[in-house]
Amino acid sequence: MSQRPTLTASTANTKRRALLAVLGALPFGATGTPAPDIGTSPLAFAIARRYRVEPSAVERVITLAEKYFPADPQLLLAIVGVESSWRPWAVGQAGEVGLCQVRPDMHGASATALADPTVNIRTAGRVLRQCLVRARGDVAGAARRYNGRGAPAEEYAGRVLAEREILFAMMEASNPWSPLDPAKAD
Repeated sequence: MSQRPTLTASTANTKRRALLAVLGALPFGATGTPAPDIGTSPLAFAIARRYRVEPSAVERVITLAEKYFPADPQLLLAIVGVESSWRPWAVGQAGEVGLCQVRPDMHGASATALADPTVNIRTAGRVLRQCLVRARGDVAGAARRYNGRGAPAEEYAGRVLAEREILFAMMEASNPWSPLDPAKAD
């Protein structure tokens, strides 16, 4: 019979504070009226359908990823998918917060600030840039470093790279003007 792991008081308090910070940052004054359609891209629509989230929110995150990690925004979007399944209120076991599961104690932003997708994506983009530099441009190495080290980081990098490939496939499928490969046309 497996026993439930016991949490120390400081770990439980950290998790509790992170959750309360995220909940405190959520807007509760919604009117119930749908947001106006701002011309959602096919990629944002595909991601929104896959993860069952609002397309306009996905569009905003895509724009933020392109702004804060222009080298490879799909890598940052893949991390969002793997880390939080596109849920900005996600809180991890070690107190990680938001879309990219950034740890407030390690990356210089408060848990409340990291609940905001803009701050979360900006911070994660900075961390990912540092990881890419340390990995000497190796995308898989950067994904491993973003997560940590060891066997779990290897498995995490595989999941992120698989998600990235899915995003590339979604982008290709949503572009009706992509050139046909003559070898596949037969």
